Amino acid sequence: MSTRTRFTIGISVIVATVAFLIFTAVDQTRMYMVTVSEYLEADQAFADSTVRVAGRVAPGSIEWDQQKLRLHFTLDDMEQDQSIEVTYEGILPDMFAEDRDVVVEGPYAGAQAFEADTIITSCPSKYEPEQAGHE
Repeated sequence: MSTRTRFTIGISVIVATVAFLIFTAVDQTRMYMVTVSEYLEADQAFADSTVRVAGRVAPGSIEWDQQKLRLHFTLDDMEQDQSIEVTYEGILPDMFAEDRDVVVEGPYAGAQAFEADTIITSCPSKYEPEQAGHE
């Protein structure tokens, strides 16, 4: 086998290996971002994958067990009248509150209660100016 043929085969193996590693890395980190209504209407479209669901924490729905670090709340769709129940085990996020926009991340479970692995909170979209006389 000539040196040129071995060089071509070697380069081909290296390129194929790098392409395979990139493909598997992207495939493993792929995650769908959907609204609550899209999640409920998915009907197994996200089966065997991790999903991020965006919504708003329903007022009066937060149940926080500080002893077990277990959180349960209702996540409302921001535009439609649909919601899902969410459970989460872990430290309560700092900015988590009622009527706050959040993104929950976890494995797809159909229309059942969503078991979140991660909760991402957003900062308030409006900041009120300080009242006069509060210096």
